[in-house]
Amino acid sequence: MKKSFLLLTTLFLSLAATAQEDLPSFTVGKIRYQIVDEAQHWAQVTSPASGHYQGITSSDMASTVTYNGVDYTVYGIGPGAFVDATVTGLLTLPDGLIYIDNGAFDGAGGDGSGIRIPNSMQFISDIAFVNNRFGIITCRDANPYFSRIDFTEQMGSTMFALANKEGNKLLAFPGQKMLSSVGDGTYVTRVTIPEQITEIGAYAFHGNSKLTNVTFHEGIVKIGDHAFANCKKLTSVQLPSGSVELAGYVWSGCDNVASVSLPQGIKLGNHDFYCCSIENLTVPEGVTVVPMMCFAGNELKSLSLPSTLECIDSCGFQNNPDLHSVDLKNVKRLEHFAFMGCTGLTSYTCNGQLEYLSTTVFCNTGLTDAMLPEGLKFMDGNVFFSTNSLQTITIPSTVETVAYNPITKCPNVKRVQVAEGNTHYAEIDSCLYEINASGAPVRLVSVPQGRINKVLTVPNGVTVVARQAARTVELTEIYLPASVQELEPSAFSTITATTRVTCMAAEPPALGEGGAFFSAEVFANATLYVPLASVEKYKAAAGWQEFQHIEGIDTGEEPGVPGDLNGDGNVDIEDVNRLINLILDKITPEQLQGDADLDGSGTADVADVNNLINLILNQ
Repeated sequence: MKKSFLLLTTLFLSLAATAQEDLPSFTVGKIRYQIVDEAQHWAQVTSPASGHYQGITSSDMASTVTYNGVDYTVYGIGPGAFVDATVTGLLTLPDGLIYIDNGAFDGAGGDGSGIRIPNSMQFISDIAFVNNRFGIITCRDANPYFSRIDFTEQMGSTMFALANKEGNKLLAFPGQKMLSSVGDGTYVTRVTIPEQITEIGAYAFHGNSKLTNVTFHEGIVKIGDHAFANCKKLTSVQLPSGSVELAGYVWSGCDNVASVSLPQGIKLGNHDFYCCSIENLTVPEGVTVVPMMCFAGNELKSLSLPSTLECIDSCGFQNNPDLHSVDLKNVKRLEHFAFMGCTGLTSYTCNGQLEYLSTTVFCNTGLTDAMLPEGLKFMDGNVFFSTNSLQTITIPSTVETVAYNPITKCPNVKRVQVAEGNTHYAEIDSCLYEINASGAPVRLVSVPQGRINKVLTVPNGVTVVARQAARTVELTEIYLPASVQELEPSAFSTITATTRVTCMAAEPPALGEGGAFFSAEVFANATLYVPLASVEKYKAAAGWQEFQHIEGIDTGEEPGVPGDLNGDGNVDIEDVNRLINLILDKITPEQLQGDADLDGSGTADVADVNNLINLILNQ
């Protein structure tokens, strides 16, 4: 046994080298062979030079073949060798073969066909028989690794399936019945799993195009990955009570499966019901995690989640457009894309346990109110990306981290509100800012796309503009104070209509790697104003040098036009906005290009607003 294992290991190492060395192939009779080790004189069956094998019988198979006067031992059947081949009768593989590689008999078979595994066979890939059209998959009685399961009585005609040696794990199931003596054999449509089977192996029924019904018994404890994937005629899944482990992708691509009954004690796997047609789903108590893409791409209209559920993993319910509401109960974490593409989703509720929202959780949904619960601690960026219906968002008092802009491409959100008591974030001029322990803003996180004020004046003290902070926002003017040290990737990407960008930092702020910080339109058409002494630094700085128009500002000069508070040479409504923001303490006097005390009272107040409006009307 040890010697056989060493031989098998050596063979697979030789196979790995074959792809690099491009060893020769040759044809003997109907079959083409590939040399896998010239020194050892080893070969394997490979696919024909073109097309597919037709009418293969046992007599076409050999354990030894000769090429250029040298005898080669055939030890295996290579990847995809018999893809879509037609087989005549029972194909008995010769003794000496020890492995069948990936997809070797994918789609192979035909009416009245079967395959018999020799006693020498040690390894069969999980995907060796996917989509097969055999009526029998059997093995010799003395094989030390495999056995057969007799389905003859159940099917009404001779049928065997392949199992492990102990006979409790079904490995490969034939896709057809063998023809009866009167020639009226048909496809397998219904299967009852025998009671001796406790585990269904990976890919066991994969791609069975005729299977409509599978009956399980309560002794089933595990179903392997892709076991029933792409069985297009299955319409329902009724799992028995008891603990059943699903390995992943089990019913993936079964697009006619509309109903599923899941028992308590089930352990779900990634992609298990991906792209089915499930309409009503109850996830049973005891389940703590909905795995990645487990129910993505279905037709859910109702969804009941258990109180034990703590996490919905990436894409768990992605693309269920008819799902209108969901009660998250005690869920603590929602990973990225969890409900992405659920365009009909207008509401969700939870019991205040939700602590973590990953990126794009509610991307492209129908939500109008973000409904973020108290207790939430972490929000990633783009949580509500491209949710056009979203109108309001309030950051709860418990939120400690907002990674970056959570409402990118949400055109109807006009402001980001922050609940009273939050010590980490604040709303300033409709935008979301991270604040320090003193309550001063230090990082611009989000500029809502629907914000009414089209002039963005970042307060002094802010050092960072976060990733995608103002992505897709229409801004006519941007003012960055001297305190800004860094713009993260895509901070102002795809903004439109901007004609003036002022950056008062003496040293050009660092630009994060991974994305344009301004759009090509802004680089070409807007004027960048910087301190006069720093013009050459900006013209030489990576990224900043993309501005086609860079001009200097003498920071000691008074504005040349009375009332021109933004320094653009005009006195207009934008200057009124600046003055109002100053009065509301949303900006500081240092962020103005001129004196806001128009009446000389010593204070900028409502009287100065009236004076400025009169100045505009009487120009």
